[in-house]
This record gives sequence, structure tokens and C-alpha cells, in this order.
Amino acid sequence: MWRTWRPIFGWETLCPIVLADPLGLFVVMPRATQPVSQAEVAALPDYYPLVTSENKVDDYGRVHGVLLALDYGLPDIDMVLERRDYYRRKAAERQQ
Repeated sequence: MWRTWRPIFGWETLCPIVLADPLGLFVVMPRATQPVSQAEVAALPDYYPLVTSENKVDDYGRVHGVLLALDYGLPDIDMVLERRDYYRRKAAERQQ
């Protein structure tokens, strides 16, 4: 999502990935501070397509003072494959 889809869809509120293994078993991101409020999360831009269907305040934090989504991974391979297909379709629609 960080490398492939973020640049296409302009998802500027994703926390950067510093290092990740090819299988996605571990991901290294900059240290973030919490807590943040629900009002702060609600004030973030709406993206289409959505990065994730979850929108919990615990999934956000500040990196260098900027509010970012920290938890935007997908839990299983079926979900990954479905989302890849979905994002490919949405990317194609944007190009039309």
C-alpha cells in the first residue's frame, strides 16, 4: 500500500515504511506518539478509494507532529488479493 498505491491515490496520511520484509511479516516505521483524539482523526482528508475500512483512533499517531495512519495493513492473503484487485480497478478508473 505504501509503495504501490499511495502514490497513485495520493494517500498522504500513511505513516512511511522505512523497512519491510518481502512477506510483510515485519514492518519498520518511524516512532509515533499517541494518543490522538477522534476529532483529529475525523478532520483528516477523506480518500477515495479508502485505504482501509477500519477507522479507529488507536490506528493513528503523530510522526514529527504530523497525524498519520499507523495501522493500514491487511490481516490475511485473501484480503490482500481482494484489495489489490480493487485498487487496480480504481486506478484504471482514475486514468479514464
